[in-house]
Amino acid sequence: MRAANDQANDAERMSKYPSAIDLFCGCGGMSTGLLNAGIPVKGGFDIDARAIEAYNYNHNYRGAKGFRVDLAKSKGAELLELLNIDSLDLLVGGAPCQAFSVVGARKGLDDPRGKLVFDFVRYVSELQPKAFILENVPNLKTISKGVIFDCLIQELSSLGYHLKYSVLSSADYGVPQNRKRMFIVGAHDRKIDNFPPKPTHYPPDSLYIWAGERAYRTCREALDDLPDVESPEAEFIPNHEPTIHTEAVLKSLAALEPGKRDRKHFYDRLHPDRLSYTLRAGSGNFTPLRPIHYQYHRVISVRESARLQGFTDDFIWTDSIPRLQQYRQVGNAVCPSIAAALGAFICELMEWKRDPIDCKGDPGSRPSPFTKTKAEKIAERMKRIRGASLGTPL
Repeated sequence: MRAANDQANDAERMSKYPSAIDLFCGCGGMSTGLLNAGIPVKGGFDIDARAIEAYNYNHNYRGAKGFRVDLAKSKGAELLELLNIDSLDLLVGGAPCQAFSVVGARKGLDDPRGKLVFDFVRYVSELQPKAFILENVPNLKTISKGVIFDCLIQELSSLGYHLKYSVLSSADYGVPQNRKRMFIVGAHDRKIDNFPPKPTHYPPDSLYIWAGERAYRTCREALDDLPDVESPEAEFIPNHEPTIHTEAVLKSLAALEPGKRDRKHFYDRLHPDRLSYTLRAGSGNFTPLRPIHYQYHRVISVRESARLQGFTDDFIWTDSIPRLQQYRQVGNAVCPSIAAALGAFICELMEWKRDPIDCKGDPGSRPSPFTKTKAEKIAERMKRIRGASLGTPL
């Protein structure tokens, strides 16, 4: 009898497309990657209203809907009710990482945001997905001498999931950025072998390149076809706007060689033939220094940041979302291509169907992202002139 039930379950699994939801979704980098891989995403949840605004503009036309929800207080059943679904196959999420990040205060569970990673565990328990993907910073494994990570793994294992985890570099999956993140994957009734997914790109000096594999994508490959932000063509490229620098800042940037750091002001200048530095998000009133373009004497635009994060130009932030929020959302996002690789891995493991064409949608069906005139944008920029994103009025 049990053998017959197992065969029936296998047949059902192989005949279905999985349903997925995205917790702590931000603007939706994880959802974008899953959809690109052909995995239907029902929706995303986050407490940040601006992030949900961006999520909905970029995912509604693909069948996913974002909701502003305090995930520390909500329940799994409430999320299913909002999406009008009864059960869940795949749960994904990237709980806020500032409590564990090496560039943050590293307060761990003493930071309220640190507890949200265990809220993800709670949602796994409440929703009982057949599989999940959890993303965070590599330092999650070592903070508090590894106690937090060990507890996290123990709790997920106690829910009946087979687990694998690894620190993955986005560069290995086609992102032109030196960005590393911890990913934990779980499956309820399948042992996980051959994790992580096979890279699609390799270091330029790797023997894999001689075997015909693709080399890491460089900053030049990602950005070289974009006009400068000051050119007339840039006006029609969403999120490709200038940052106004003072003469003193412009002088220091002009003297900085590609691939080098200004030790006084900590500007990092991109090198055209290397990976980008890791993009950071910032929080509250903190604005991290953005990389300097390898050719132009300025910080990179939101569009350039998005390309270095692995977003295509179809992913757009409307003018109604302040530029500081746009930069933060890029820096907080999971790189879509690594999410796509993980989603495809899980589908193969669970024998789920996927269809990238069916999940593509029509980005042209959206309303225009331009809600302000050029004059209005310039007036907004002139209200406060900043140095290279130092955040200090001059």
